[in-house]
Amino acid sequence: MIDPMANLDPTAPGGGGPDLNNDSSDPSREVFDMDAYKSNFRKMDKIRSFMGIASGCVAGVCGLTGLSGLACFLILHTTVSLAILATKMNFSLHSYTISKSESIVSFLLTDLQKCALSFMLFWTLFFGLVYLF
Repeated sequence: MIDPMANLDPTAPGGGGPDLNNDSSDPSREVFDMDAYKSNFRKMDKIRSFMGIASGCVAGVCGLTGLSGLACFLILHTTVSLAILATKMNFSLHSYTISKSESIVSFLLTDLQKCALSFMLFWTLFFGLVYLF
């Protein structure tokens, strides 16, 4: 996130502080708030975890088995990740991540394994509740 009002000098010994020699309108200086990053990451983690649980319930109730259940999970996971990217981040991924080289594909695949475990748990639970009992 670029903050021209911060007036920080990254070459200063402390990495910050006022720099009266540089123009404060220089857009090459960036300020990154680690607390905001952690808060945003926790919110995305909660949304994706809830999506894994909800999509597992949907797949179990609909009776999806095998690859159709896996396809359901992958479609819903990428849909939710794209919704986060579009509505909350305005497709400006580099403004919300630490590494400026992160791609949209890596963002979409983040937390895939953790969400898949929640998905499988609720998928088998609801499939068993609806079709076996």
